[in-house]
Amino acid sequence: MNKKIKSLALFSILLCWATLVYAFSSSPPTSNTGAPGEGSCSNCHRGTNSPPGNVRITGLPQSYEAGRQYNLTVTVSETGKMRWGFQITALRDDGSAAGTFTVTDSSRTQLLNGSVGGRTRMYVQHTVNGTQRGTRDTASFNLSWTAPTSDVGRITFYAAGNAANGDSSSGGDNVYLTNVAISGAPATPAPTLSNINPNRGPSSGGTEVTLTGTNFSNGATVTFGGTRVTPRSVNATSITAVTPSGSAGAVNVVVTNSDGQTARINNGFTFEASQLPAPTLNSINPNTGPTSGDTTVTLSGTGFMQGATVSIGSRQATMVSVTSTQITAVTQPSDPGNVNVTVTNPDGQASVITNAFTYVGTTPSGSVQLLNPNGTEVLSSGGLPFMINWMVMSGSTATQRLELSTDGGQTFSTMITDNLSADKTSFVYNVPPAINTTRARIRISVIENGATISDMSDADFRILPAATITKITATVTSSIKFKVTGTNFQSGAILEIEGQAAPSTNVKSATSIVAKKVSSSFAGKAVKVRVRNPDGTVSMEMTVTP
Repeated sequence: MNKKIKSLALFSILLCWATLVYAFSSSPPTSNTGAPGEGSCSNCHRGTNSPPGNVRITGLPQSYEAGRQYNLTVTVSETGKMRWGFQITALRDDGSAAGTFTVTDSSRTQLLNGSVGGRTRMYVQHTVNGTQRGTRDTASFNLSWTAPTSDVGRITFYAAGNAANGDSSSGGDNVYLTNVAISGAPATPAPTLSNINPNRGPSSGGTEVTLTGTNFSNGATVTFGGTRVTPRSVNATSITAVTPSGSAGAVNVVVTNSDGQTARINNGFTFEASQLPAPTLNSINPNTGPTSGDTTVTLSGTGFMQGATVSIGSRQATMVSVTSTQITAVTQPSDPGNVNVTVTNPDGQASVITNAFTYVGTTPSGSVQLLNPNGTEVLSSGGLPFMINWMVMSGSTATQRLELSTDGGQTFSTMITDNLSADKTSFVYNVPPAINTTRARIRISVIENGATISDMSDADFRILPAATITKITATVTSSIKFKVTGTNFQSGAILEIEGQAAPSTNVKSATSIVAKKVSSSFAGKAVKVRVRNPDGTVSMEMTVTP
């Protein structure tokens, strides 16, 4: 009788043991990673914790970025084993849970909460499918972890891995433990994008542009209208990239740092229709001038476009006015001799007359003079770009820098652009929306062989918030009615279509403008629309086809 009772007791123990082993293959109890205050899987599995196997956590950074998601892998290995289990948690130094786990393979892993010392902890562990019975020597489990939204200091990941022999018992199973600590790091500042130069080019692509801003990082990418390009060069304040092909019209330009943070200028680049005719330059008058520059010249020809540039020798002339057949510009200082004259349209097409202008005199000494803005201008914060012009005489190896002051020239805290080549004498500046001052000045500096010469605006000018356009509706009858929606429309504002004031503009509110009786000649054509406020600011242009 006693023998039967002992046999029955032993059978019951073995049955309970087998039931527990099976249950743990489906969902082991939490709080068994070997973390402070926890046990480990070896509490139930009878194998040793010594080699030849191991458990590893991969995919962790040395230091985490607040709020960033990381894809992790837990791998358990031991030669000859054929069933697997794991459990992982992440803790701050005070023992509380750190960050958030997410299951990425619900067939093999599951997410559970446990409690240790009154603190809730989060665990990811295997499911019954995750034991991967029959898989020999090694098995891996994938999951993701999102860092806390702020720096909470050191975070330690604790993991336990079970390499089992698959005999439905806990004997002969080996349990391995590991922990990996990563450090916190200050949040990386987001990039800012303030300017794109040039801001237009042919729809066929191939235009080299310089993007200016702050906090650009190595590995940053640029998208034009959603098409991503890899920059030619990147530093903290400047990116050089070549535009892809795109449909005619304005597109958003976005810089994305390697950490995923972005900066953008909406409608920051305009793809020009590539079928536009090339310019033809016929003459320049006068065709001589002093090496000190400052000669006003008239260029005659055909096909000139707004935004065209003129190069006289290696120097960009200062533009005064442009029509389709005539350009007025001012020469820059230069070395004596005969030089070529080139007109380049914004779409990249150009026309050249060889040795068309002669500089007379001796080589001038290094100099720079800021021409505009110089005290009377109003720049549009977040609005239409402004052309900065200057005169310069320097060697070909010089670099140039433009800076902005908002306190009357006492400090120049905003970098507009840096490392401009020596031949540049103009720059298109998109003023960031955040800048608002009545005491603005710009400084141009030329750096060559360790020496710097500078000039700044003679007087303060204003930078004021521009209107913004978010939507345009055009209704065509015998004439065209434009309804414009946006922000910061001032009483007395004017709607301009292709640079011309609409004949009847009615400011309904700060967010709505209606213009009636616009010429039907614009119907069916892509036209640029902008809002000019009475304070002199002009919104960014939006293109619409009535």
